[in-house]
Amino acid sequence: MSRNKIQFGRPKKAKVKSDLIPININNLSIDGRGVAKIDGKTTFIEGAIPGEQLTVKINTRHKAYDEASIASIENPSTHRITPPCQHFEHCGGCQLQHIETNAQLDFKQQAVLNMLKRNAKVTPAEIIAPLKSAGLHYRRSARIGVNRLSQSQSAIVGFRRKNSSKLLQVTDCLVLPQQLDGLFDQLRETLDKIENAKAITHIEYLQGDNTGALTFRCMAALTSSSKALLEEMLQPFNLQGYLRYDHGLEPLTNHQPTLNFLVEQQVLSFEPGDFLQANAAINQQMVARAKQWLALNETDIVLDLFAGLGNFSIPVACEVKQLTGVEGSDKMVQRASANAKANQLDNCQFFKADLSQDIQHHSWSEQAYNKIIIDPPRSGATSLIKQLLETKDKGEVLRPTHILYIACDPSSLVRDTAQLDVLGYKMEKFSVMDMFPNTAHIESMALFVKAEKKAKKKPTKRLFGL
Repeated sequence: MSRNKIQFGRPKKAKVKSDLIPININNLSIDGRGVAKIDGKTTFIEGAIPGEQLTVKINTRHKAYDEASIASIENPSTHRITPPCQHFEHCGGCQLQHIETNAQLDFKQQAVLNMLKRNAKVTPAEIIAPLKSAGLHYRRSARIGVNRLSQSQSAIVGFRRKNSSKLLQVTDCLVLPQQLDGLFDQLRETLDKIENAKAITHIEYLQGDNTGALTFRCMAALTSSSKALLEEMLQPFNLQGYLRYDHGLEPLTNHQPTLNFLVEQQVLSFEPGDFLQANAAINQQMVARAKQWLALNETDIVLDLFAGLGNFSIPVACEVKQLTGVEGSDKMVQRASANAKANQLDNCQFFKADLSQDIQHHSWSEQAYNKIIIDPPRSGATSLIKQLLETKDKGEVLRPTHILYIACDPSSLVRDTAQLDVLGYKMEKFSVMDMFPNTAHIESMALFVKAEKKAKKKPTKRLFGL
């Protein structure tokens, strides 16, 4: 009698043939990889550009798709360029530096439009030109990793490696402002000098219009001499220093200038740890376009959801009758309220609410708004949209004429677009935004307008016999 051999552990992966395969790249995936069909199966190729003829090698096979690498480029795209960053091949930060920036935007826009058409059955009535920015030196926020080499114990300061959780030693980052040139080297040298440097797990960078800040996340207290070394290191870069412990935030010095930035002529203040749109130039353009698309006037009553510190709320409030902002953080509600007061606005009110949960018990949800701004996290706002726009228990329905949706994830945009379409809102305008040039990240904005109900035609009376 034959017996089946018992296999322990995970199933073995199917062997991948090492054959070289000639292919043509059709388009770019949402994660920035080239897409082709090999024997009818979708294959993703990192570093490939639409329109190119390549020879590739299959690396990994999956049930629904395969992954391949480039063996050679037979016919390169006219959009292919030499990546400017010395760390491009290894850093996981900027996946698309090999593609000319305008072409990146075109590929990103087409990828989102294809998703909208395929999954939501929606085509925007009008596609507006993308919002563009410089491809380098644009970031005003970043998270910098800190670790130690296992043998020498010298500091590693940088970002995660491509397709890895390990840190890459970075000497210079081209997406950070030019005034920070040399910062990574200085950080490494200083961390190697201070006592108990292992207590620092990562560093957060935020930049205002006049000054910026580095916040060192600490798992244990630093000595006075260590703090002094950090403060001295930051001075040439015009950066403030903070230590963040489990119990709260501690400035390195007692006198720290206010952190702020200008948007639409209004000054918005912030503190370390606050969320800022990473690209200041795109943020300015985005707020200006939002106001234009919403066609604001002095009779409007506007609801700003996921309002943060007032990035949209404060500029919009300057042009409308009343604005209500809602945010999930007490700290951000206080910050937005303070920013409204500092800009001498008395037509704003801000509320705290977890917008992923039931909102029906909140007083602000019972008010009437004719225009709404939604700037949700990557998870989107499908449940929130349903609560806002569907019939309530007492029979009242909130029917704003305009809904502006800011999307940081294409999949959530597609899902929420389908929900809005069912509820009678049509995508009137759409554009992508170059918030993160040279990366696969796609940000976009869409304007939804309430579709007018068509009047029912009266039946035509017909005379008997005619």
